[in-house]
Amino acid sequence: MWSIAVALLPATVVAVWLFGPYALYLVFATAVASALIEIPFDPDRFSLRLPLGDGSAFIAGMILGLSLAPTSAWWVPIVGAALMVIVGKYVFGGLGNNIFNPALVARGILLLSWPNQITRWISPVDGATSATPLSGLDVGYLPLFVGNIPGSLGETSVVALLLGALFLMTRGLISWRVPVSVLTGAAVTAAILGIDPLFTVLSGSLMFGAVFMATDMVTSPTGKTSHLIYGAGCGFLTVVIRRYTAYPEGITFAFLLMNGLAYLMDRIGADPIFGQVEERKRRVYRAVLLAAAVALMALLAAAGFIGRTLIADRYLDAARERSITGAYPQATRVAEATSYDPAVTMYRVYEERRPVGYFGHTTVNGYGGPMQVSVVLDLDESVRSVVVGQNSESPTVGTEVRTSGFLAQFSGFDPQSRDSLFDEVESISGATVSSRAVIRAVERVLAAREEAVHEDVAVGMPADSLADGVYRGSGRGYGGEIVVLVTVAGERVTAIEIEDHSETPGLGDSAMHTTIERILDAQSLDVDSVSGATGSSRGLRAAVEAALAGN
Repeated sequence: MWSIAVALLPATVVAVWLFGPYALYLVFATAVASALIEIPFDPDRFSLRLPLGDGSAFIAGMILGLSLAPTSAWWVPIVGAALMVIVGKYVFGGLGNNIFNPALVARGILLLSWPNQITRWISPVDGATSATPLSGLDVGYLPLFVGNIPGSLGETSVVALLLGALFLMTRGLISWRVPVSVLTGAAVTAAILGIDPLFTVLSGSLMFGAVFMATDMVTSPTGKTSHLIYGAGCGFLTVVIRRYTAYPEGITFAFLLMNGLAYLMDRIGADPIFGQVEERKRRVYRAVLLAAAVALMALLAAAGFIGRTLIADRYLDAARERSITGAYPQATRVAEATSYDPAVTMYRVYEERRPVGYFGHTTVNGYGGPMQVSVVLDLDESVRSVVVGQNSESPTVGTEVRTSGFLAQFSGFDPQSRDSLFDEVESISGATVSSRAVIRAVERVLAAREEAVHEDVAVGMPADSLADGVYRGSGRGYGGEIVVLVTVAGERVTAIEIEDHSETPGLGDSAMHTTIERILDAQSLDVDSVSGATGSSRGLRAAVEAALAGN
């Protein structure tokens, strides 16, 4: 058992080297907390001579710790350890009886409950908050292989993970079939979907999961054929979830789904005793059942994709999505826009390629505690609608701030008229504090947009000297020439479409779209490049500049 801990050491050492000593705390706090929390459930396995028992809880904690983001709060390892031991293991009867990988169960709950604690990465070089390569950084294969990229603690260095895998295989502790089939299934699926297969294999937690999670003896099949089917399924579902959902990393839910099918795979793959006709019939029945289960998962996934109407460049919860689609029923995409207030998250809303408005979200203190407020703006910056979300206001008078009569008063206000909000919006009698909190939230969102408008005026593009129309231009990017079509209307650049490029799929192209949003939002070419994607960002800006200059 402790051999697995040895195999995890290279990834742990690299994590500390890249992200600093806090990474060591995250890993070992999770591991130690897991062992301590398990003692009351199974005290016979622990003693003064063996304070960590057989090491199973400690090692599972190390795996969970290495799957955390470097910026996770100090309490995340403790909460994660409790979820792993209690929900992931002992709800099912303890060690050896759990159906699902405990570390993945805990990670899934953390991801759904506190997504910002699990998906907020930093650059190993400068410590700046950044995105994982799966979210759009323009990095080459060498940084992905070595590990000098943003990501979870244990996922960044493929070299360290391969060293651990080689150690486990030479000791006979894991079979090559599972990790190889996971990576092969992911690469083939990526190729079919038009995604770079090598990038798919090297990026994200896929390699880490293939070596240390998919090979868990309790939750994976035992047969050789089952190993191959199981691994390929894990790889396939990982890429599908990455491609079609709001989560850039898909191993958590992909591997959990395959955990649930592991027993059925073993029963199908078991060799019947010669002459046992009934056993052969049962195998056919199990195969049909497995196919039905996979089909059901596909239908549920499809239903989820159909129900999700917006594509977002960062995680967007269901409440915010409903706020946007309520105001813009035809909206198809949102992209993060410039916000000059760190307390305000701002998005630009699109119908296909056409921008139609903005969406701002902030949290203010009401009478009973924090109150979440969303503000939908038209392209002219005026308020289209206001939605009051989660709050702790009085269930009687306080909740009246969510009524249409009160919220309709904000319609038409813009950044220039925001100073009159407190004078013109009538507070609800008996809920003055709650009312003023909503007014303050709307004012904050409008102020954030006003700063962006001022920035637009400060540094502009030469669109005001061009007639309405579509202009074509090109620039040199990281991978070659970038060709764009720039639409000018009303002396503003209203759309930028990439006609052709050779940037890295999933990396450079995503960075270019982010740069487009920044240019459109600021109406300026003087915008920041995407961290780690400087070549793609500069090439995109050069192409837009060439189009507007008529070159």
